[in-house]
Amino acid sequence: MSAIGYNCDMAYIRRTFKYMFKAFGALALVCLPAAVLLGIFTKPMASLAYLVEYSKTYVKGFPDMFWLIFNKYATKYVYPLVLIFIALIFCTSLALSVIEKHFRVGKLMLVSPLKQINNYFLPVLISFFILSLILTLYGMIQSGLLTLLHMLMSGKGFPTAFNMVIAVVLSVGLFVLAVFASCSTMYWTPMMVIYGFSFGDAAASSLRLIDKKSGGIILGLLTPFAIVAVFASAVSFIGISYVRIALAVILYLFLIMYLVSYIMISMFDLSGMERRDEKRAVGGN
Repeated sequence: MSAIGYNCDMAYIRRTFKYMFKAFGALALVCLPAAVLLGIFTKPMASLAYLVEYSKTYVKGFPDMFWLIFNKYATKYVYPLVLIFIALIFCTSLALSVIEKHFRVGKLMLVSPLKQINNYFLPVLISFFILSLILTLYGMIQSGLLTLLHMLMSGKGFPTAFNMVIAVVLSVGLFVLAVFASCSTMYWTPMMVIYGFSFGDAAASSLRLIDKKSGGIILGLLTPFAIVAVFASAVSFIGISYVRIALAVILYLFLIMYLVSYIMISMFDLSGMERRDEKRAVGGN
C-alpha cells in the first residue's frame, strides 16, 4: 500500500470518529435498541473474546468449543436472535437514512422515522440476511477447526500454552477472512438506495467501488472490531453480570455507530459525491 493510499485509508477512520462525535446524540438514540438487545443476549466479539474462557475450559469435543463461540441461550431458544435481527434491521435502516440525509442536505434530522426506515428496509434486510449466513458459516468453521486443533495438540482436556497461541492466530486469521468476505456486502444497501441499483447491480458495483482500496477498506472495517475485542476480553473478567451487560451495550453501540458511519463516509468519498454537512461546517451555509 502506498504512503498516499495509506494516509487516505487512515483518513476514513479519523473522519469516522470525528463524525461519530459530531452526530453522537442522533446516532446513539437510533442505534441504542439494537445495542441493548445485543448486550443482553450475546457477548461482544465472542469469536475472539472466547479465548479468555477457552484457556480454562476442559474440552471433550465439538460442543464444548461451539458453545464458547455461540451464545447457548440465544441459539437454543432462537427468539433472542430473531429480536436482535429485527432490531438491527430497523436501527441500521434509520441510521443509514439519517446519515444520508445529513450528507445530502447538511442538516442532522430525526423526522418521519418510519418513512426514513422504509427507504432502507428491504436493502438492509437482504444485506443482513447474507451477512448472517456468512457469519454463521464462519462460526461453524471456526468451531470445527479449533476443535480439531485442540484434539491434535491437547487431546481431551485443557488447552496447552502452544495450543492457545495457535488458536489466537487461527481465530484472528479467520476473522479477517470473514470481514473480507463481508466487505462488499456492507456497501450494497447504500448503493441500492442512493443509486437505485438492483441487488445484482449493487453487488457488482460495490466490488468495483472498493477494488482499488480494498486493503484500506478492510483495515477501516477491522478497526472497531479490534477495539471491541480488546475491551470485551477485559470485560469477561468482571463477575457482576449487570456491569458486564452495561459495558457490552456500550461496546455494541460504538460498533454499530462506527460501521454505519464508516460505510457512508467511505462510499460518498469513493463515489465522488458531495457532502453538504462538510460544506455547512466550513462555510456555515
